[in-house]
Amino acid sequence: MEIDTASPSPSPSQSAVSPQVENVSTVTPMDATASQIRALCDEIESVAGRLSTTGDACPDNSPEAQEQLVRNAASIFVRLRLLNRKLHEDKAALTLSVNDMKQRTDDLALALENKKREILYLEKEIESTEKLETIYQHIEIIPMDEFQASAPEEYRQDSDSPHDVMLNRLRYEIDQRDA
Repeated sequence: MEIDTASPSPSPSQSAVSPQVENVSTVTPMDATASQIRALCDEIESVAGRLSTTGDACPDNSPEAQEQLVRNAASIFVRLRLLNRKLHEDKAALTLSVNDMKQRTDDLALALENKKREILYLEKEIESTEKLETIYQHIEIIPMDEFQASAPEEYRQDSDSPHDVMLNRLRYEIDQRDA
């Protein structure tokens, strides 16, 4: 019995989704174990063929030779069982590794979702703050053009942002009322 070991080539969509897979070695420990199992199966078929031949077809038909063939077959079966155990251990280790990767991916996806929700919350807070009506928006202060014309340089120098300009206008207004 021959097992097809040719792996299908990845589709363009698979290679675009996971480019790291191309850098990974294509021969895994499980593949090596599987090829050893295939070799042992071939040896078993050879021994079975020699045991099944009888009469004139097999020149070495002595009981000692057949006993040696049985011992060879038994040792091959023991090695086959050890390889089978190793294959299952490798599979279990691979399953653990995949589960760890899945857990990390889930954790990262959850963290990303939390960050997205935090961004949405902050954007809503910014929007609500910008829409907030305050008393300062309705204070009667001198118009901007009059402020620019009559205010001393110390009030007009920090006019980088609208907030700074408003603070300077309020300070100037307080100074004017106190004087």
